[in-house]
Amino acid sequence: MSDQHNVVIANEVRLVDAAGNTRLLLTTRSGTPSLQFLSGNGTVGMTADLDQEGRGAFRIQNPETQGPVASIEVDAKGTHVKFDKPNGASCYLFLNNAGESGAVFIDAAGKRRVNVLVDPSGGSRIERLDDAGRPIP
Repeated sequence: MSDQHNVVIANEVRLVDAAGNTRLLLTTRSGTPSLQFLSGNGTVGMTADLDQEGRGAFRIQNPETQGPVASIEVDAKGTHVKFDKPNGASCYLFLNNAGESGAVFIDAAGKRRVNVLVDPSGGSRIERLDDAGRPIP
């Protein structure tokens, strides 16, 4: 048997459950690859994607509509692991392309409150921020 007989060429593949509901979707319809894991009711639970530049992102949804969600992404600035609560708090860990790393904590009003930063040379600092985003001495 030739290798050609073992190849499927498509721009979308759907795996369905016994009821015919799509549970896994692999697609390139947007021009970039995307893998979606869907719950029985059709909501997206997890995704793995590449953007136009080939940077990856993995996102995990929460079945609780007001529960936090998580993502691991590579973007133009570097990499990060982020946790977001709809209409609420957020925090993330990052390592940017310049070599700075840190953690950022944002309150329920969307205001950055704490930065924990380590620069490429090893210097570190912790910043508490006021309502206007200014460091608190």
